[in-house]
Amino acid sequence: MTMLKPLRGALLALALSAAACAPALAQSAAPQSGAALPDDDRMDNAWNDLLESENGLLPGPQYTALNNLAYQAAIVRVCDGYTLDTETFGKGIAGVLTSPDKDFNEKQEKEFGAAVLVAFGARYGLFLAEGNGDKKDFCDAAAKFKATPGDVPLFLK
Repeated sequence: MTMLKPLRGALLALALSAAACAPALAQSAAPQSGAALPDDDRMDNAWNDLLESENGLLPGPQYTALNNLAYQAAIVRVCDGYTLDTETFGKGIAGVLTSPDKDFNEKQEKEFGAAVLVAFGARYGLFLAEGNGDKKDFCDAAAKFKATPGDVPLFLK
């Protein structure tokens, strides 16, 4: 069975999910950081819709990495005083774009990469919406995350 149809379906579902979530507002905590941060105003329904639409496109660790990359990119956009270390951020994105299926042909590999980038964009959009929904809490959580990221890769300067 080829991966073409599931990847096309994932692309469409992710694009629709990202478009539907744009106007919503809420706060965010660092994804998978291990730190217990408040989660009172998260966009839980939007996140659930996104996760359901992805249909196992990536293994769990790659989703965790994608969440972390999108979260830190949103911090830079929403909060003052942050920039991305573009070299390490680029390596992080490249790591997620590496297909878990070594039997992909060139076309499947391109479709996989496109689906991953759509998944990143959907997460980035959700984090932007959450961050702008409660900028103070989002940026306070970002400062705590940057100060003590634990074992989560840090892409912030």
